[in-house]
Formats: sequence, C-alpha cells, structure tokens
Amino acid sequence: MTRPRKLLSAPAGATGRAIAAEQLKRWLAAERKLAGRQGPTSLHDFRVALRRLRSTVRAFRPFLQHPKGLRRRLRRLAQSTNESRNLEVWRDWVATQARDLTRKQKAGVAWLRARLAAEQRLASAQVRELVARWLPRLRSELRQVTNRGPQHQHRLRRQRAARVVARVIRAELQVLVTQLDKVKSIKDREPAHAARIAAKRVRYLLEPFRGELLGSGTALRLLERLQDILGEVHDAHVFADSLRETLAEATKQRSLATTRQLLPWPSENEAPRHRPAPPGSRTGLLMLARRLRRDGEKRFARLQTEWLRGGGTEQLNVAVRRCASAAAKLNRGGRI
Repeated sequence: MTRPRKLLSAPAGATGRAIAAEQLKRWLAAERKLAGRQGPTSLHDFRVALRRLRSTVRAFRPFLQHPKGLRRRLRRLAQSTNESRNLEVWRDWVATQARDLTRKQKAGVAWLRARLAAEQRLASAQVRELVARWLPRLRSELRQVTNRGPQHQHRLRRQRAARVVARVIRAELQVLVTQLDKVKSIKDREPAHAARIAAKRVRYLLEPFRGELLGSGTALRLLERLQDILGEVHDAHVFADSLRETLAEATKQRSLATTRQLLPWPSENEAPRHRPAPPGSRTGLLMLARRLRRDGEKRFARLQTEWLRGGGTEQLNVAVRRCASAAAKLNRGGRI
C-alpha cells in the first residue's frame, strides 16, 4: 500500500497499515536469514523485527483488520524464541568467564559449555521448525492486516494517527514509570522486567515518527539506554536460573555416581540427558556463581546510579511526555 507522506497527520488506520507493511517486509527478510542460518545475529534480528511488528499491531489494533487470535499467535511465536536467545547470550558470558581458570575449575566450566551448546542446538532447531510451520498462516494473516481496515472503519476515519500515538505513549510511559518505582533491589525481578517491556513498547511506537516529532531522537536514545541496562539485569536473572539448575544437577549426578559404585546393579532410571558432570565440576560452577553475583550486582548498581536514584528516569519522563504532547498538538491541528 502507499505510505502516507505524513504518518501522524494521516488517518490512524492508514498509518497503522503502512507501518505494519514495512515491518512485515523486514520481518520476512529476517526470517529468511534465520532459516538459512545467515550470520550470528539472525535470531536477534528476527526477534527485534517481530517485536516491532507486534507493537504496531497492538497500538493500532482498533484500526486494523486481523483474524481472531493473531496477536496471541505472534506472542507465542515470540516466546518460543526466548530459550534459544537466552542460551546464546548465556554461552557468550560463560565463554568470557572461562579465561584464566585453574585446572579443576576448567572441568566444570567445560562441562557446562558443552551442555549449553547441546541445549542451544536443540532450541534453535525447534525455533526454525516452529517458524517454518507457522509462517504461511501468519504471513497470510498479516497481509490482511496491511491491506484493509476493519468493517466498522467508517466510524474511526476521523481519528488521526497522532491522537492514537499520544494516547498509547502516555499509557505505556505510565506503566514504565510505575514499574521502575517498584524496583528497589536486584530481587525485584518482575517489576524490572515489566519496565523493560514498557520501554520497548514506547521505543518501537516512537521509531517510525522520528522525523515528525520534535525531540523524539532524545527520547529514543534514553529509551534505548534504559532498555539496555534493564536487559543486562534481566540476563543476570536468567543466567542465575540456569546456573542454579546446573549446580543442582551436577550435585545429583555426582551423588548418583557414588551410589552406583556402592550398588552396581542395573537401574530402571532413564539415561541422563547430558554427559555426566565430571569429578570436581562444582568448583568451576561455584566460581561462575560468585562471578555472576558480582556481575549482576554491578549491573544493578548502574541501574540505580543512572536511573533509579539519578536523574535518568525523570529526564526520560520529560522527553517522552514532550513527544506525546507534540503528537496531541498535531492532532488538534497545530504545528510541531
């Protein structure tokens, strides 16, 4: 479809469809790279393109025509990529920490790296299989979104995109500020994650209007910085989950190895999913746990210094509200 010259001045339905059409094109291009395993960032690019598309469909949903359950299917697809993405980042962190280890520490860390590599291969294959299976239906449904508005569109034609953008920005900003206010320590995992999701939604909503909203560049830079630091804290939480599970399994496997030596009879237990942990593996894993704690606390300290106790949150609040006010002014017919 033809892209309006001024997205914010155009009817909300036309703007939503035009943005969704561009994002769909980028998402399909990212999917082809993912399917072809083209480059180390193919999964990241696929996830970001999908998030942008979902944000647009969510923000403009009253003005778009789409089959029932589309948003749910897109959400499930996005969630299906989480494990592969987390394993990718977790493996990079462990590889960085694997330097300058003692011989005893290397055994446990090498076992963990092999375990993570096997898990990521499986998770990546599952993502590619699921995407290939769902893509034809999602592509068809999303093209419906970009090609026509809902049947009751005549009642919504007078609403400019600027009005929708101003309303959604303010709503998501309120969620962001409220959730950030609940984050007092690194233990406050849920509000920190909710704030990160809200920051993404505001950022992805603003991006298509960078050239039309005065001050949007500043808001977007602040949102990206906040999203990055919240993402680092989130990764520390996810790594901790994985490391706790790995330590528990290593301990269990060593205990089972001891009992098998004492009672070397056939067992009805299933074979272990991964290669058994080597002797002394807990030494390296506990070293990683100590480093992860230091790293996580350092990341949270940055969040506190720059955002929670510093002026970052207020600066962001002001910048994003200015964008919402500029959009509202345009909706009333004023110049931005």
